[in-house]
Amino acid sequence: MALALLSGLCAGLPWALVRFIGWPLPHHLPTMAEFGEVLTAPLSTSLLLDALACGAWLLWAAFLVELARCARDLVRTTGRPDPAWRGSPLRRVAAVLITTVVVSFVSRTALAASGGSSAVHAGTSSSVTAPSDVDGRPEDIELVRPPQDGVHDSLYRIAQRRLVDGNRWPEIWRLNAESTQPGGRPLTSPSLIHPGDRIHLPPTPKPAAPAPPQRQLPPTKPAAASPPSPAAPPAAASDPGSSWEPGVYVGLGLAGAISATLLVARRRHRAGYRPGSGRRGDDLPVAPVVYQLHLAHQHAQTGLDEFDVTDDEADGDLPEPDTRLKLAEPADEAAAELALDLAATHGLGLIGPGSHAAARALLLTAMTSTRHFEVVAPAADLRGLLGVPEPGAELPACVHAVDDLAAALARLDNQEPPENLRRILLADAPAGEPNRTRLQHALAEDSSTMSALLLGQWLPGVTVYVDAAGTITATSPGTGEALRGRRAFSLPESATRELFALFDAAHGAQDEHPEPALEPTHGLEIADPPDPAQADAKAEPVTALTVDTRHDAATPLVLAVFGQPMLSWRPDVTRPSHTVEITGRLSRRLWELLLYLALHPHGVPRAAIIDSVWASRPAQDPAAVLRTVLSRLRSTLHKATSPDIGDLVVAQHGRYRLEPAVVEVDYWSFADAIARRRTTTDEQQRAIANAAIVASYGGELAAGVEAEWITALREGIRRDALDAVAALARDRVHSDPESTLELLESARDFDPHNELLYRDIMRLEHNLGRHDAITRTLRLLEARLAEIDETPTSATIELAERLRGLHFGIAGIKD
Repeated sequence: MALALLSGLCAGLPWALVRFIGWPLPHHLPTMAEFGEVLTAPLSTSLLLDALACGAWLLWAAFLVELARCARDLVRTTGRPDPAWRGSPLRRVAAVLITTVVVSFVSRTALAASGGSSAVHAGTSSSVTAPSDVDGRPEDIELVRPPQDGVHDSLYRIAQRRLVDGNRWPEIWRLNAESTQPGGRPLTSPSLIHPGDRIHLPPTPKPAAPAPPQRQLPPTKPAAASPPSPAAPPAAASDPGSSWEPGVYVGLGLAGAISATLLVARRRHRAGYRPGSGRRGDDLPVAPVVYQLHLAHQHAQTGLDEFDVTDDEADGDLPEPDTRLKLAEPADEAAAELALDLAATHGLGLIGPGSHAAARALLLTAMTSTRHFEVVAPAADLRGLLGVPEPGAELPACVHAVDDLAAALARLDNQEPPENLRRILLADAPAGEPNRTRLQHALAEDSSTMSALLLGQWLPGVTVYVDAAGTITATSPGTGEALRGRRAFSLPESATRELFALFDAAHGAQDEHPEPALEPTHGLEIADPPDPAQADAKAEPVTALTVDTRHDAATPLVLAVFGQPMLSWRPDVTRPSHTVEITGRLSRRLWELLLYLALHPHGVPRAAIIDSVWASRPAQDPAAVLRTVLSRLRSTLHKATSPDIGDLVVAQHGRYRLEPAVVEVDYWSFADAIARRRTTTDEQQRAIANAAIVASYGGELAAGVEAEWITALREGIRRDALDAVAALARDRVHSDPESTLELLESARDFDPHNELLYRDIMRLEHNLGRHDAITRTLRLLEARLAEIDETPTSATIELAERLRGLHFGIAGIKD
């Protein structure tokens, strides 16, 4: 019908005009007299018909022009008709007619081709080739459906419709990539399919089949609820989901927040240590992604270029592969901030192969952009997005899993958010009208405290399409257009779970210290001495002192590793008090190597140095790199001091160490005291060793130096000092409470967040009659714990009240 009407307008109309009216214009140019005579004469039938014929010819010409323009636009859109034609009535008529003709003929061609072909793709199973009762096509063939209500068919919807699980759409794509469709067109993109395309379906496992055989099939769940990248997935991957996910790509803001969260988590973990317990081996585990983000943030903040390859290459070093995590460009970070603003106004919808990785990264970015937050999400969506097996498993306390979207909206509607609390809804885009309306209403009322990250198309707000490479290639019209062309943040499932675990360690609820209400015999809550047999089992093996680190004569160099590391030079060893600081003459790489050797006074093999110092950036030729760095260290020191000082680093029997005759290190006296405490059996000698440990501990080890190898060593040395304080306090508490109080106050500087120390300090202040100091100690504890988002436990508050109550009660009796 459309073709007939179009033919009638293009050819029938001019034929009728010529056949029944003829030429409507005069055969010669009329004179003014003839023109006036026609205007003054009564209107004749022939004149009226001629005028109407002229108008019809003009309309016919204009229609042909609009028809040609529509055909040109249709060719430019590669055969995909655009329903939103705009323009004059003639243009709309031409557009409707030519679009109807094109769509009708394309659909008829596709249906004819699909009905006449019964071949089954070579990769499908013979158990699913029974013909369909509906249209005679095999059951492993699905035709792409035409759009309905503006919603186009997709591989995800086909997988959801035919395979029951939309997350299996990558299997469909792998089976149909580059397949020839009706009309000879190849299928080149999973996001570009047309009505009538023939889509081969993968075999569906029988319901009764056990779980183990399913794991032997090709990867059947690439990314939980995440449309993965269609580009050549790896054949062998330990995690089927990770092969589809892009890598870690986040901004400086999130990396900085992770660094701060790691610091808080470490402080909270350290605060739980009981001085004197001798407990070791319970270091806070740090995931690789956390450590890489921490290093990337530090590099971006300080610009540690002198630490890297350029300086080494200047001395002939071999280049090292740069394995450091790259942070997002400033423009991409600004785009992420805009995306979060859009999520807070009307909600943000994410679609495309990279949508789930982008949703995970935006969720973490939103969580770290505010101090107090709450995430509400349906359990099924969380399992699909994060890959967690059970609701609530491996989730921080701030993430609440509910049954479905309706329950999530009910939780958001019924609860009055506390002040400064940011609530984040993470869910699939609502399909039903009731939930869609409720979500719109919630966003309209609470846009200042609520954000919505939705997986799927979200028409009331902004929807962005994230491709497999993480690039935003399409957006909704309006404010979201600024995101087009930017690279979205992305996080894999495993990295997101590890960051969640860090948040839980830093901000999750902690159990109160299990200290009993009864006080121990020595009057302090710090731990009693551990059982000797148990302590020997837990203690680190003591290395034989094969190198004498003690010298009567002053050394040319002095290295301090407690507190801020500092290297000084004595120009005249006969005047040991006169030193010149040369700390700034060493690059960061040289400083790390110098610290590593200083903390291993008895020497370490080359392999251990390479594995520790170059852990995050392995060298291509470790032996050459170490030789070059040692040569650089030697030349730098000789230039800064004098060539007569000798060699600082010596190698004997395959072990590298610092020469005690050249450098004096404060840590060596501490390590010597630790060795004497562990080896002596005399109580008096052990007390002397404990006093030497406390006296030689000068604060945090290598403060400000961030390296993976130094973290556990730094915490172990700090606990050695705390154990020495606990042992001395137990010995002195009854004979000399004044010095015991000073000792615990110095230990408070070692561990400023440990409540046990504060409680023992309050007890001693009470015993010494300093009752006003108890309140000041409690206030100081509150301020310190606020640094790690904690408050004093009820046991601490009750102790302070009881001690002050005893004081007031005694005063009342005296009165």
